[in-house]
Amino acid sequence: MSLMNTSKFINLVYSYLGYKHIIRNDEIDLKINDCLKEIEKLQQFKYIYTEFDYKLDFLNNNEAYKKLLDKTESYYLCLTTLGKRIDDRCQYYSKFDLEKMVIFDATSNAYLEYMADEFEEANLKKPRTYRFCPGYQGTDIKDIKEIFKYIDHKKIGVEILDSNLMVPLKTMCGIIGIGKTNKKECGACNFKGNCKYIKEKRKCYSTT
Repeated sequence: MSLMNTSKFINLVYSYLGYKHIIRNDEIDLKINDCLKEIEKLQQFKYIYTEFDYKLDFLNNNEAYKKLLDKTESYYLCLTTLGKRIDDRCQYYSKFDLEKMVIFDATSNAYLEYMADEFEEANLKKPRTYRFCPGYQGTDIKDIKEIFKYIDHKKIGVEILDSNLMVPLKTMCGIIGIGKTNKKECGACNFKGNCKYIKEKRKCYSTT
C-alpha cells in the first residue's frame, strides 16, 4: 500500500508544511506523491537503539525526563536517519526549484517520523512510551550530545556538529521508556501556560 493512501503519513506531511488544519489539496497531493517516490528510491533508513536499566546523569536534570521515565523498567536511547542522499537532493532543489524543495523537505521529515514509528512498533518492547526528543517540553537541545556519547552513531553514518545539528539533516534521536504506556498530553507540558497551539485549539503533536 502506498503511503499516499495512509492518512497518518499524509497528515504528517501537511503538518510539516505548516497547515493549521488538514485540508487535502489535489495539486499538493500530486507533488507530495512525486517527492515520496523520489524519497523511497534515495532513502537509506537506519535505526539503532541501546537499552539502559540505570539513569544516565543528564536524565536526572530535568523534570520532563523524570516524568517520562517514572515507573519505567528501563529505557532506550535511539537514533534514526534517512541518510545523506536525501540531504543532497534537498540541497539541489534549493538551488533550482524552491517550491519542490519545501515539499520535498516536508515529505522527508514525515517519512523519517513515519518509518521510525513503524520500526518501533515492529521491533521494540511493549508497553513503551512515545519517542521523546531533546528540545521537547523545555528540555535542552544540547542533550543530543549526551545521547551521542552512549550510542554508536557512526554505525549508521551520523555525526553531530558543535551547533548540536545532526548530519545528515534528516536524522532524529530520542528516549523511549519501557514498561509503561505514556501518551503525549498538553497537561504534562512545561509550556502549557504559554502555548500558541493551545491558543489555536490545536496540539503540537497531533496531525489531525
